[in-house]
Amino acid sequence: MVTSNQRPIAVDLFAGAGGMTLGFEQAGFDVLAAVELDPIHASVHEYNFPFWTTICKSVTETTGKEIRELSAIGDRDIDVVFGGPPCQGFSLMGKRKLDDTRNSLILHFLRLVLDLQPKFFVMENVRGITIGRQKKFLETIIEEFKS
Repeated sequence: MVTSNQRPIAVDLFAGAGGMTLGFEQAGFDVLAAVELDPIHASVHEYNFPFWTTICKSVTETTGKEIRELSAIGDRDIDVVFGGPPCQGFSLMGKRKLDDTRNSLILHFLRLVLDLQPKFFVMENVRGITIGRQKKFLETIIEEFKS
């Protein structure tokens, strides 16, 4: 239960410069940790959100434990994990290659959500993930969360 002096806690994966962080912050969340691979984007995120922890690292190389330890989350419950894994391999505007290495980043999003055990998660991606052979990635995620 959230009291009047306690805001819900969130984690941003694939944070970029912080567009989704800003939205969640404006919706009343404390986005205590953000993970972003690109050092320029991570620096911009850190500048935009100086009170939260920005981890400049690939989601493939981090764990829920590390995210908790490097931020102010500690052992507290996380209300939501959100993020938008790269969409180039799924986009209808692209080549839609199943072997695009960025496609596997969705599985790391899944791994970190399961590791962090939030009450909710939000994953943003493109419509192309629901069409054709790329739909398998979406079905895999849905089945993993169901189990």
